[in-house]
Amino acid sequence: MTTTTSQATGIMWHTDSLWQSEKQDKMIPALLKFHKSELRISKDRTVPVGGNRTRSYTTLDEILSKIKPVLTDCGLVLHQYLAGGEVVTMLTHESGQFIASKVAFVPMTGNNTNNLQNAGGGLTYLKRYCISALLCINAEDDDDGASSTGSVLIPLPDSKIPEVKKFIQGGGDINQVTSKYKLTPAQMKEVTND
Repeated sequence: MTTTTSQATGIMWHTDSLWQSEKQDKMIPALLKFHKSELRISKDRTVPVGGNRTRSYTTLDEILSKIKPVLTDCGLVLHQYLAGGEVVTMLTHESGQFIASKVAFVPMTGNNTNNLQNAGGGLTYLKRYCISALLCINAEDDDDGASSTGSVLIPLPDSKIPEVKKFIQGGGDINQVTSKYKLTPAQMKEVTND
């Protein structure tokens, strides 16, 4: 790996995807303070991954709600941008010193989702991973990639119950519904007329 520094800009490029301000005398102590903090990030979402297995991870909301106050206390701010086909993640110190990375953005694909939902899902996923990598925090259970086909089950909104009932009454399979939505026992009973 070749590191290059542009004297004109004071930016040090480690790779095309990782760069930082040349000076880090304020950034490194602030990062050290961040890592010494009593930061508690919980894995607040669990998804099925097949074979009666599940995978737990930390949602983007959980990560942001926990790290923002600590970063602020350390004089740091995290910002992310969708720039063309890449997500840029920057950690900037109040002095102007920074560390930044970029990763190619690829929308997710999913059943019964539109392009905007796929883009939003992919963006949320990538933002979560980029923050975790840049700050060296663990937001996932390490299953060595075994769960890479997992999907998040969202609670079935009550407003969708009539639609689901009609689907089931028309010969639809409840397994199709439960592969996308998490139903309460009362909702299950209502949609299946049990």
